[in-house]
Amino acid sequence: MRRTTLGLIIVFALIAAACVAFGAYFSYVTLINAHRGVIEARCGIAAQRVVDVAEKAASLGIALPAQQALTAVLERETRVEDAIRSMDLTDEHGIVLYSSEPGRVGLDTTRDNERGLTRPVRNDIGQSLGRVVVRYDTKILTDGASALASDLRRISLPTLLWAGAATLVIGLLLAALLQRAVRRAAEPHLWPPAARAALASVEEAHRTTQPPAAGATGGGAA
Repeated sequence: MRRTTLGLIIVFALIAAACVAFGAYFSYVTLINAHRGVIEARCGIAAQRVVDVAEKAASLGIALPAQQALTAVLERETRVEDAIRSMDLTDEHGIVLYSSEPGRVGLDTTRDNERGLTRPVRNDIGQSLGRVVVRYDTKILTDGASALASDLRRISLPTLLWAGAATLVIGLLLAALLQRAVRRAAEPHLWPPAARAALASVEEAHRTTQPPAAGATGGGAA
């Protein structure tokens, strides 16, 4: 009995520790996604500013290949946000027309292995003219993930240990109380007065209702 109780207590302690570990993992995933969302939102704002300039010029009848000033706009927006490595403006076929990195002009982005955040450029009737492609530094995401992992380890490991220890202490306390209750139940003299009185009345009723032995009846008749 004692071995079984101790085994159950250890199992519950492991379950408590596992719950803390899973909670820390899900918190880590949620925070990483939130961090990525913040970076992409900031890059998206910069890309949208370039889109607004290109669409405004297109509404005045200036085609994308003729918007020479977009190179300066792309360079300016790249400098504004530290996370951005480069910004390209491509035509509807994915060919780079302007870029903050001049060497990328003419590159076919459909064959480019690097992926980035994109925003479409449309004309007044919603037709696609091209897109702005933002390539941001993934090292920022890696550094953020490392920092979050370090913070969560510093918080979750003590919590995990305390949860396991608390479960063990509570389990042992409950086991001791249960053992005490079982011992008291097995010894009627330790029962409360009301319980002892009830037991005495039951025993008295049992004695009065018990039929006499067959031998005693036969001896009286003789």
